[in-house]
Amino acid sequence: MNALRLALVLGFVSRAALAADYSPSKDPIYIGSRACAQCHDGPETGHQFSKWRLTAHARAYTALSLPEAKTICELSGIPEEPHQAKMCLGCHATASEEEDWEHGELFHLEDGLQCETCHGPGSEYATREVMQDRARAIANGLRLTGLDHCMICHRAKGSHDTVLKTKPFELEAAWQTIIHPRPKEKIAPAPASPATASLAAAPHKFTGVMACTACHTGPEHGFQFSKWRRSKHAQAFAVLTTPRGTELAKEAGVAGDAQKAGACLKCHVTGAGFETASFLEGFDVRDGIQCEACHGPGSDYSPKDVMRDKANARSKGLLKPDAQTCATCHENAHGKPFQYETALQEIVHPTKVTDPVPSIMEGGYKNPLNLTLSPDGRELWVACEASASVVIVDAARRQKVAEIPVGGQPNDVTFTPDGRKAFVSNRLDDSVSVVDVAGRKVVATLTVGDEPHGVLVDRQGRNLYVLNTSIDSISVIDLATLQETKRLTASRSPWTLALSPDGKSIVVTHALSRFVADRAPSVSEITVIDTDSALVAERVPVPGANLMLGAAWHPSGEYALVTLLRTKNLVPMTRVNRGWTLSNGLGVVWRDGTVDQVLLDESDRCFPDPADVGITLDGRYALVTSTSTDRVAVVDLEKLIALLKAATPQEREHVLPNHLGKPTEYVVKYIPTANAPKGLTCSADGRTVFVANMLDDSVTVIDAQKLEAVGRIDLGGGRELTKRRRGEKLFHNAAITFRRQFSCSSCHPDGHIDNIVYDIEDDGIGMGPIDNRTLRGVNDMAPYKWTGVNPSLRRQCGPRLAVFITRIQPFTPEQLDDLHYYLCSIPRPPNRYRKLGEDLSEPQRRGKAMFERARTNDRRTIPVENRCVTCHPPPLYTDGRIHYVGTKFPYDREGKFDAPHLLNIYDSAPYLHNGIARTLEEIWTKYNPQDEHGVTNDMTKDQLNDLIEYLKTL
Repeated sequence: MNALRLALVLGFVSRAALAADYSPSKDPIYIGSRACAQCHDGPETGHQFSKWRLTAHARAYTALSLPEAKTICELSGIPEEPHQAKMCLGCHATASEEEDWEHGELFHLEDGLQCETCHGPGSEYATREVMQDRARAIANGLRLTGLDHCMICHRAKGSHDTVLKTKPFELEAAWQTIIHPRPKEKIAPAPASPATASLAAAPHKFTGVMACTACHTGPEHGFQFSKWRRSKHAQAFAVLTTPRGTELAKEAGVAGDAQKAGACLKCHVTGAGFETASFLEGFDVRDGIQCEACHGPGSDYSPKDVMRDKANARSKGLLKPDAQTCATCHENAHGKPFQYETALQEIVHPTKVTDPVPSIMEGGYKNPLNLTLSPDGRELWVACEASASVVIVDAARRQKVAEIPVGGQPNDVTFTPDGRKAFVSNRLDDSVSVVDVAGRKVVATLTVGDEPHGVLVDRQGRNLYVLNTSIDSISVIDLATLQETKRLTASRSPWTLALSPDGKSIVVTHALSRFVADRAPSVSEITVIDTDSALVAERVPVPGANLMLGAAWHPSGEYALVTLLRTKNLVPMTRVNRGWTLSNGLGVVWRDGTVDQVLLDESDRCFPDPADVGITLDGRYALVTSTSTDRVAVVDLEKLIALLKAATPQEREHVLPNHLGKPTEYVVKYIPTANAPKGLTCSADGRTVFVANMLDDSVTVIDAQKLEAVGRIDLGGGRELTKRRRGEKLFHNAAITFRRQFSCSSCHPDGHIDNIVYDIEDDGIGMGPIDNRTLRGVNDMAPYKWTGVNPSLRRQCGPRLAVFITRIQPFTPEQLDDLHYYLCSIPRPPNRYRKLGEDLSEPQRRGKAMFERARTNDRRTIPVENRCVTCHPPPLYTDGRIHYVGTKFPYDREGKFDAPHLLNIYDSAPYLHNGIARTLEEIWTKYNPQDEHGVTNDMTKDQLNDLIEYLKTL
């Protein structure tokens, strides 16, 4: 029995395995809490491991399987499942950010927050010889963290507070629950109880619960492992060290350490009574009552191919537990009555997945964005972002006839000239779905660049053009092979494409301005593609413009129209009261490459968020959607062009682009639509215009001759107006601002950035210019504003917003609550540079070392407060505090700024609080001369490049 107990306590880890884990290596690796337990369990060390096993830290991973975790994810803008999301795992599982090679054989992510979360990877210090010399252990990587380290994960998070209704975190009290000092007096190991029976050989070998975890941990198996880990069975060995456990052991006549007493072990561990040879390496007694206590030793039935055949598994040792199985230990245990049926409900773990937790993102909504008619004009295909589908409408009967699932967040759709195939861009998945039109099914999926928006097939049906909005490029795909043949460089955030009437040119609009000098106006771009060569033929600058979204060619081919904003960010936002901060209009892009700009706003009636433009077949009218005022403007093109041609060059360049009085001369009508009109398309016969209403899940039908709305096509969206939906409507509604000049989405298209630096006068007119920050995943990133003055999103969007930005009555409490709910749920797309579980490339790995480094190239110690990882610790990559990093510029009153999070940092240029750095490199070259923003001046160019490559993976 002594041999059994010793083997059980050691977890059947061979000396060879231990030697491999503890052998010197170039980089330390994580060895797991089970390795730490070899020395840190038992009375002589205060049962440190068992005490940890009973804490919430040990169950942290399992919390990600709870229904609340899914809701928290959605309120944090995390589209992945909680147990697979890097941001969740960062605080719920040790070393989740590390690569596989950094995890030793005994390490398991499912063990939650383990010793090495606080003490660092242990391979180089976790030997008895090294640990007996504290200085040597520290030199080998042992970290002795303080209370501040806890706040990396335990800082207030809006998503958690909303869902869990948690009280403020009490650091001192929490510390007392996890502190684990060694006993001051030296305690000799207690002798084991004498053997009372000979050991038996098991008919099969025990694998241990972690072998079962390989299959039984995800939602497809009902999170069976996590449910077990939260049960008393998983704590059965550890509870023997508690005061109550010790008391019960004494009452049962057990002297000494209960964790070595056969009388206790027989019901508190799996496999008691069997000889050492019955256990495979990896089995660990400290896991208490494991799967095999009920189902039998699993070495022969646990392989997947065996488990799929229930009869075969039974023949190889799989047992079906019953009441008698439980009664062996539970019948009159310590005088406590046992109710089998009641107890069974607490531990039952069905193999069939239960109904999923209702998502706050659901409601059955469609959110149609863009639409197009099939080449024969019979069907209208509508890309619906929220339902991840394309809805097909019979254009003649004006009824929905089909719906095809595609990828995540579909944005646009286009056809081949013969109408046999359709292509749908999927923004969330970075893909294009190839749809067989007759079969109404996806037949292929093409991988393209990040966040594709617009798609278009050329006149010959030779190439498909895909706008990769997040990486400023255009994928050209050969339709004969469905292979990408080239990738063209675009300007910032290419958005929409329009093919010229002769089929020779494509104009591409861009949502964001080019990078401009500090305190200089925006300059956007129209990219012109030559379809014969599939190359960029011209880049047309459009000064003073941004958020150029929609585009359409005039039938004459003389010019194209584009929608645009003219954001006058160089004047203080006091000008909102004059209707002159964000103005909205059209660009006329002439064949010769010149551009005229005119407004759609009037002095007392603005036309915010123009999203798309279409031109009637006869070329007489242009129709423009206003997403945030629910209407379509009708522009008389004959009058507009005549106005432009009659004006002087001076007027065309400087007067008409800003003249609020001129739109009354060419805007001849407004046509009301339903909520948030986005894309529109005109029928081939010129009689009808169809408009996609994003927040009404419908299409408005406009008679192009009468210029009136004559019908509504229901796309089959949800009828319930959810809290999130109410907030989404507020976000896209200009009624929240003075004279309806703009909406939240005007500055945050797709919940992201507009590349604009604003002068908000809360710190003085002309002072403190600030770069606009993304709203993706914003909920857990408090405090808010660059100066960190707003502790919560509600404060950010409350009366302060009304005073300095919207200039109108603040939101009611109910409206603020709805808007806050929506903002919190805006998702952050998965990082395209590194998915969960992927290894880093060599440059990224070297960059990680630079990010975490403590010494310069010449071996000088970098002060802790000036290390990258100090202010930007994972998993949020911000400590939520304000810092002085040497970036105070002449227009700044303050020099301390909030440490921004670094998640998807590649996608939010420009950088620094005033947007002065165009690239990540500029942050540490041009704008860090004194090494106040991290120590970087000693880095070689290659080292800086490596650092940037790593930052892109966060």
